[in-house]
Amino acid sequence: MSTPPAEPSDGGDFYVRMTFRKGAAIEGTWADGEVALRKFRALVGTHGSVRGVTITLEVDAGEEREPVRTWADGVEVIHREL
Repeated sequence: MSTPPAEPSDGGDFYVRMTFRKGAAIEGTWADGEVALRKFRALVGTHGSVRGVTITLEVDAGEEREPVRTWADGVEVIHREL
């Protein structure tokens, strides 16, 4: 069974978050999923090899965010396509 493409709810956005081992985080929000994916990939390129860093791309699904991609410990997990 394939997962449907990630689409934000009405007025929703895509979020890229980078969390550090100590709990600090940075986050950006984009209306365009392709732009958010480029930002996700850029963070993986610059910080993905740092131990303890987790980078996530999520989509606003109304009441909650749903993961699109996750990068942690050198491994990318694709939860669904854009």
